[in-house]
Amino acid sequence: MPTTEAVLRERRGTALWLTLNRPDVLNGLDQDVLDGLTAGLDAAEADPDVRAVVVAAAGRAFCAGADLAYARSLADAAPPAGAATATNAFLHRVRAVLDRLEGFRTPVIAAVNGLAVGGGLELVLVCDLAIAARSARLGDGHAVYGQVPGGGASVRLVRRLGAATAKHLMFTGALFPAERFAGTDLLVDVVDDDALTAAVDELAAVISARSPVGLAAMKRLANAAHDTPQPVALTRELELSAQHERSADWREGITAFAEKRTPDFPGR
Repeated sequence: MPTTEAVLRERRGTALWLTLNRPDVLNGLDQDVLDGLTAGLDAAEADPDVRAVVVAAAGRAFCAGADLAYARSLADAAPPAGAATATNAFLHRVRAVLDRLEGFRTPVIAAVNGLAVGGGLELVLVCDLAIAARSARLGDGHAVYGQVPGGGASVRLVRRLGAATAKHLMFTGALFPAERFAGTDLLVDVVDDDALTAAVDELAAVISARSPVGLAAMKRLANAAHDTPQPVALTRELELSAQHERSADWREGITAFAEKRTPDFPGR
């Protein structure tokens, strides 16, 4: 399967693993990583047999955020009056990729090893579910080097963990062990380091056995729930539920129930 140097692609069953592959710089985000993630999502979009996407990382870090050396090189290469514009354009590219991951048609799972800080934490936040290795450490980190989040941390952290916890993470820039976030809306599980891949494989397999049409609808509803007045959201749920009843997956589900067998969803 095609790969980019910065992001490796591997099919594991019906899940497509996208593995950040810049371990020498703690998988810092640069244009190559963004291009690699985009290419991976393009491949998943084009393959109806892909029913989950996993974002993982090589080396001792999940992602240490934006590659600040790369960001500085953008600023240094631009005319003095355009330095801020060059780095801001990069942030817009980061934002576009993160937004695409968040809204992607399949569930997206983060397999978090080592450090997930700054943009790395923002990458975890746009995944639907995340499992972390016990040795992983997570934090916002922007404040340490005088930065302000540009990949959504100030919004998604508040929505996931509440305002006070989010402000604590943002204001201190501190890193915390994964266990601190076990059972919160950030991590669905924390496992031993050598069990991380197996745990994510197992979760991806469970999700892949469900109706991809139904999961896509539920993901859209859940993603919109924070921003939509409850009566509107409940009406939209009824609308999408009615649409789903016209799908082959819905028919297969009720037929399998009646026949006392496991459904085999066609994905349409």
